[in-house]
Amino acid sequence: MSENLRCILYMTAAMAGFALEDAVIKHLSASLPISQILACIGLGGVLVFTIIARLQAVPLWSPAMRTAAFAIRTLAELGAAILFVSAMVYASLATASAILQATPLVVSLGAALYLKQVVSLRQWLLIGLGFMGVLLVIQPGGDGFQPAALLAVLGVLFLALRDVITRSFTAALPTATISMWAFAAVMGAGVVSIPLFGPWVVIDWGHLGWFIVSAASGCAGYFAVVIATRGGDVAVVAPFRYSRLIFALILSVFLFDEQLNGWVFLGAALIVCSGIMTLVRQRSPRRALDSDLVV
Repeated sequence: MSENLRCILYMTAAMAGFALEDAVIKHLSASLPISQILACIGLGGVLVFTIIARLQAVPLWSPAMRTAAFAIRTLAELGAAILFVSAMVYASLATASAILQATPLVVSLGAALYLKQVVSLRQWLLIGLGFMGVLLVIQPGGDGFQPAALLAVLGVLFLALRDVITRSFTAALPTATISMWAFAAVMGAGVVSIPLFGPWVVIDWGHLGWFIVSAASGCAGYFAVVIATRGGDVAVVAPFRYSRLIFALILSVFLFDEQLNGWVFLGAALIVCSGIMTLVRQRSPRRALDSDLVV
């Protein structure tokens, strides 16, 4: 019980770090183009994970990466970064974060179609329940509909594609190596999206301070989630990954004065409940998921 409690605390702290990182990105978007933010965050991640890889004495390149699957994963990472950050900026942090929680459900669907994993009727019903929650969050045709929220839906599809492909990788590919190339894709997303978001501006000391906060919270979240997923009972610990949504809702209201209606809360609750029931039902082997590590 004490081991589970320790891992739960680490998982919750990790999700708080990731939510804070998202909030910092949204704050920076008021004065910096999205492309520049992505490039800076990607560069910071590349530097951090290059150092980690060197300390762990693991290679940054492997022949196993010279495959179409790894190239597709990198492109999926690139597309997901542009889409999710754009949704977070142009829609709302709360809406984008709620839709993001549907990623494990889409991964389950992708695993059934791509990896030929068996999905029970109960799991199909839970996936459908989660997608119903996404519709309630988006509210198509309603007063609270934000067209930019559809970018988050597309982002989830790209994230799910990334995670499904990652599950097919051999264990010979270290997490630090995969993560470094994931951040390289984020940096690339910043470069290729320059025409979409306008020219870059000069970064001042205030911007640099926020980037440091973002890097610190993101890296702290990374290490905390690694500790959380390497101990305890995964069926007990994994559901606390959804605490990220709670932190995101709090930050969206108090930092950005976002207005949330009952449909958003109901949809978010459906997504979280279906995701938790899926995790508890699967009781999958203990492992660190890239969807937790690099988002």
